[in-house]
Amino acid sequence: MGVIDGLYGGQGMSKDLGTQITMASMIVTYLLFWGLSNILEKNISEPARKIADNMNLVSSGNLDVQMEVKDSFEFAEMEEAFNHMVLKLKEAQSIREQNEEQNRQLYAGIAHDLKTPMTMVMGYARLLKEEDISEDDRNHYLTIIEQQIKAANVQLEDMLEYAKYGSTDYKIFPEEGNIAGFLRGILADMFYRFEDRKIILEPEIPDKVICKYDTEQMKRVFTNLINNAIRHNPENTTFRVSIKEENGVIISFSDDGPFLEEDLKEHIFEPYKKGKSGGSGLGLSVAKRIVELHGGSLEYNENSDDGYKSFVVTLPLEWM
Repeated sequence: MGVIDGLYGGQGMSKDLGTQITMASMIVTYLLFWGLSNILEKNISEPARKIADNMNLVSSGNLDVQMEVKDSFEFAEMEEAFNHMVLKLKEAQSIREQNEEQNRQLYAGIAHDLKTPMTMVMGYARLLKEEDISEDDRNHYLTIIEQQIKAANVQLEDMLEYAKYGSTDYKIFPEEGNIAGFLRGILADMFYRFEDRKIILEPEIPDKVICKYDTEQMKRVFTNLINNAIRHNPENTTFRVSIKEENGVIISFSDDGPFLEEDLKEHIFEPYKKGKSGGSGLGLSVAKRIVELHGGSLEYNENSDDGYKSFVVTLPLEWM
């Protein structure tokens, strides 16, 4: 006021002018608050409300929500994080649904495969109750019952093995060894099976390839893949087994028998996915899990040029 009084020759400021300045100050203050309020509403309140509304949608089970990311203070990062969270939740839901469907197929496969031997056991057990059956028939019925019980037991063992290797608590104990010599020993022990089935064996295995592996579990993998080729191929099929080092240890089990059915190729390692020749459908699933526990991979390939199909095991040279 002293400054203003000086400007007006010491006579002070008129009341009208003071009133005008006060009103102008109030208007300016109002406009500032109004503008700030709009800025806050647009850049803070509205994005925050939108995020809250979308969070409520997600919590109610709607995972198709996506927010349009805008540069509004820190909310752009929050909106991106929200979209990423929803995407991960959707992926987790998809994996859970796939696992549930796989489990349903697993239980259905177990029930189906156990139903046949159990039905036969019950049927022949009833026949044994008859008093007028001959001793030869009795022995025949008992043999069939024994065979069916063994078949059911194999199914249960496969199921237990599959569950065991899928457990996060299951551990393997790899040790450094000559996996080439190890595989040659398995082939030698199983050679009689190749002769029985008239399968031509062509091993291409070097003298020495060193890596770390669990001998008991890797024997299960190799035996499974060899039995798979012997069981599901016709006579005079050529079966090649090879090992080479190429950014890892690559072990191929190849044969020139018929390729897999088209609808089976994509699901060959899933439990209870069986071809026309039967089997439990769990052997390849177990083999794949064991190889993955070793930090490796098991894949199925077909080569239309030479007519060979292959199951390829890849193991790391160094155990992680």
